Amino acid sequence: MKKGENTVRYDIVMVTYNSMKWLRACVAALAAVQYPLEELHLVFADNGSTDGTLEELRRMAGEYPAFGGFTVAENGANLGFGAACNRGAAKGSAPLLFFLNLDTEVWPDVFLRLDEAAVRAPQETAAFECRQFPYETGHHIDPVTLETSWASGAALAVRRAAFTSVGGFDEHLFMYCEDVDLSWRLRAGGYRLQYVPAARVTHYSYENGGPKLGEYAGSFYGNLLLRYKFGSWRDIWRGHKMYLGALRRPLHFNGVRRVLAKNYLRHFIKLWPFLFWRFSHRAEYGARPARFEGGFSPDRGLWKFTPPQETPLISVIVRTCGRPQTLKRTLESLRWQTYRNFEIIVAEDGPPAAREMVKRDFAELPIRYLNDGRFHGRAANGNRGLAAARGALCNFLDDDDFFYPDHLELLAGVLCAHPEADLVLGSAMAMFVAKDGTVTEVRPMVFDRIDRFTMCQNCRIPIQTVLFRRSLFERYGGLIETLEAHEDWGMWLKYLEHGRRITPHAPDVRRATSLFVQPAAQSDAAARMEAYRKSDADFYSDASLCFNVTLADMRRYYDDMIADMRCLEARGELHEFLEQQAKRGE
Repeated sequence: MKKGENTVRYDIVMVTYNSMKWLRACVAALAAVQYPLEELHLVFADNGSTDGTLEELRRMAGEYPAFGGFTVAENGANLGFGAACNRGAAKGSAPLLFFLNLDTEVWPDVFLRLDEAAVRAPQETAAFECRQFPYETGHHIDPVTLETSWASGAALAVRRAAFTSVGGFDEHLFMYCEDVDLSWRLRAGGYRLQYVPAARVTHYSYENGGPKLGEYAGSFYGNLLLRYKFGSWRDIWRGHKMYLGALRRPLHFNGVRRVLAKNYLRHFIKLWPFLFWRFSHRAEYGARPARFEGGFSPDRGLWKFTPPQETPLISVIVRTCGRPQTLKRTLESLRWQTYRNFEIIVAEDGPPAAREMVKRDFAELPIRYLNDGRFHGRAANGNRGLAAARGALCNFLDDDDFFYPDHLELLAGVLCAHPEADLVLGSAMAMFVAKDGTVTEVRPMVFDRIDRFTMCQNCRIPIQTVLFRRSLFERYGGLIETLEAHEDWGMWLKYLEHGRRITPHAPDVRRATSLFVQPAAQSDAAARMEAYRKSDADFYSDASLCFNVTLADMRRYYDDMIADMRCLEARGELHEFLEQQAKRGE
């Protein structure tokens, strides 16, 4: 029996393949964690390394006797990532498996945070995905429950019983997308996956943020194979269309077309196990959770995280009016913020419908509840919250919108890196919700240009996407109280006119860090737009909202529009784009 075998909580499975340069730093970080080392069993599944990795592992086994085990499983050949993980998992018996890439270093509290998440999560939660630095994975997560449609295998804790029940990783996937496949089979088996923003690892493979040739080509290949396994016939057809489109116009790597073409021809030989699984697991296929368009889930984008140089107090102003259950979900999303020096000002218009709920369910959050029982209107209510703010930085969050866990930390880091700026403009996802509460779609809301010229045409700034200095409110006022709608549009126009920006004509952060709700039904969307149109006359006649737009501004907009159309034409997407615009015009 290995030392500590009966007390091991985590089997940490790491696949090695000529990984000599990563070994020391990865194991040293594991040895420095704030966790009993006898509860951690290190398992190295080696795929036939020839660079001295095995010899180094044998030396290190004697250097770290405090671990609950130090096992080296020699596979003798390169079996691929998933197959090696399966063999590594079989070398232990701990209730939790922790799959970890060698080019990572865990943070000292990672296992404490994973334990907290495991205790807090519903029993059917089978997998816990860690947060990666300096680039987080870009897929969408539920900002309230932290549930995710798939989890990255670079740093992933999985309950052994669940992993075993679905048969582990699919060994027909040599590398790339095997974590997506495992995630979908877990979900099809009735399990949930959860993102744990407090459990952090540094992942050095993503230091530059851009994809590598192997990852780029492998992701297309794996995506296509997974469509045979989980997708409809329409999904499969779309997969071929997408793959051939990439083959015609790939990203710029040396030899990329040759690799893509080779993989495409090879997939006709490799697809049969995926089709066989589909027909032999009809129950799982019937519950298929696959989503292929634009990737494996809605993509929030990648952004290099820079820790804030300072941690000023941020005031989050939440406007609400008589809907405590809606407000409750929004406040839940603030529980998971990775930036901790913030206060929440809940400004409720009208009767104090949410007072008891806030006091009972969110006692641990730094909330100040404002309510005098009177109706002030949307704008005046928001300004009451701004006036009460104690933070030097402010951020609105309406009661039906959400922050992703990294929102405050990422925007504060960008603003602190530019102390001369008055505001930082972020990006958002739009969530379309049916009348029964069902989420029908989540997609990025991308605005490539945000300047006075485009903002005079329509509002391109969702209210929750901006972190701004409170001094702007003190000098130029807040929400326009004479308007029943567009009240934030007018405020942003003033702040763009007078405030100092980081990026003159575009959003400062192109990773979606917040999410706002839109009605899925066309009738509801039309009714919302009609309500806004009632304020158009007052908005456009407001003398305080008159700004000069120069010929240079207009020329820059025209040049950028022509450049965008030429880009679409080169990609063969211009005709489709113009058709979509024509439909919207109808």
